[in-house]
Amino acid sequence: MSENVFERYEKQLLFKPIGLKGQHRLNKSRVGILGIGALGTNLASICARSGVGELILVDSDAVELSNLQRQMLFDEGDIGFSKAVRAAEKLSRINSDIRIEAFVERLNNDNFADLFEKCDLLLDGTDNFASRFVLNQQAIAHSIPWIHSAVTASSGQSMFIMPRKTACLRCLIPDTDALHNFPTVHNSGVITPIVTIIASISAATALRYLVEKHIDHDLKYYDAWEHRFRKFAVMQSDSCPHCRPLP
Repeated sequence: MSENVFERYEKQLLFKPIGLKGQHRLNKSRVGILGIGALGTNLASICARSGVGELILVDSDAVELSNLQRQMLFDEGDIGFSKAVRAAEKLSRINSDIRIEAFVERLNNDNFADLFEKCDLLLDGTDNFASRFVLNQQAIAHSIPWIHSAVTASSGQSMFIMPRKTACLRCLIPDTDALHNFPTVHNSGVITPIVTIIASISAATALRYLVEKHIDHDLKYYDAWEHRFRKFAVMQSDSCPHCRPLP
C-alpha cells in the first residue's frame, strides 16, 4: 500500500472490523464487475474508494443520455463513449493507487476465464438474466464467489453466492422460462434511490467477504418506495444443474 494509506482511508481504518489488516486484504484483492451501468458504476465507485486493489470492468455498451439518471460515474460529456473505458478513467482519478482494467466485451462462456479467472470475487452489475446465468454457471465452474444484484421499478435484491456452499441463481430461479414474465427496467422503469441502495448492500457484503471471508446465506430484498426490507433464506436445490455434488 502507498504511504498515504492512513490519510486516504483514515475513517475506514477506524472501523474496527476493517482496520489496517482488513485494509491490506482489500488492497490485495482482485474484483471483477460485469456491467458498468446503474448498479455497476455504484459498485465500482465504492470498491475503488474503499481501496480494492484491482478492478476488472466489463461492459460492451456505450453511454446514452437516458443512462445519466442513475449511472453515477457518467456525465453528458461521456455520451457515445464506452462505459467500461470511461468508468476506468474516472475511477483512476478518484484512486490512483489501485489498478483498473476495462474490457469492452460481452460476457460468454468462451471469454469468462480470460476476463475473470484470477478474481477473488465477482459483482453483478448487469440488467438482464441471460448474462447473469452465464456469470452464475461460469463462476461456479471456476469456484469464484459472486454477488447477484438486481433492480427494477422501486425494488431490488442482493444475494451472495459461494459455489457449492450456498444456493446459486439457478436454485433461486429454476424455471428460466418464467423470466419472460419478470418486470424489467425496460417495461417497469427504475428510480435512482433503489439502485444506490442495492449497490450499497452488495458492496458491503463484498467488503465483508474480502476482509473476513464471511459467507452470507440470505437474499436481501428492499423496496425504496414503501421502505420495506426483507431477508429470505434460500436453500440449495437438489435438482440444480450447477450445485449438485461433483462426481
